[in-house]
Amino acid sequence: MKIGIDVDGILRDFCDGLTTAVKKYYPEYIKETEIPDEWCKIKDWHLENNFNCTKEDLQQIYWYDHAETIMGKGKPIKGSIEKMKILSEWAEENGHDLVCVTSQKPHARHYTLSWLGNHGLNFDTVYFRKGRQKWKVDVDYLVDDSPSNWDAWVKGRGMEHGFILMDRVYNKHIKSNYRINKLDEVMGIIDAN
Repeated sequence: MKIGIDVDGILRDFCDGLTTAVKKYYPEYIKETEIPDEWCKIKDWHLENNFNCTKEDLQQIYWYDHAETIMGKGKPIKGSIEKMKILSEWAEENGHDLVCVTSQKPHARHYTLSWLGNHGLNFDTVYFRKGRQKWKVDVDYLVDDSPSNWDAWVKGRGMEHGFILMDRVYNKHIKSNYRINKLDEVMGIIDAN
């Protein structure tokens, strides 16, 4: 089996990085009524609905102005590095290949590659694909958190099978048969199929 692993929302805490940058550099974009939860301050997949600014304002922040901070120096999701190491050992023992499948802008891809290396996540292969094109990557399974990527997978492949949805606040509306809370739960799904 070839198993694709996304970065943001699976390994790297993009939500924390974006929220931290916005609070520090653009405090006027923070909604006063927001009550942060334990992990993700982003409640809505449409990022602009979480802040007092436009989608374009936010894209300028995370794609350009603060990409190094958010992408290159972002925090790992709690426990994700340890779980990834367990998953890697299992994959090797079972003859599976783990690859990285992530959507990053070309000018900022080096931040993600450095981030992966700095955390000891040395994938043999890294695919950079726009989110809605990830379904075209030659993988049997894809671990991702994006509602848009789930939709594209189901439409593109004609089935949900193979898309393992990491449970997040912003994807609760998706009725998935392959939802996980921790990265190492991937092993159970693949072993059961």
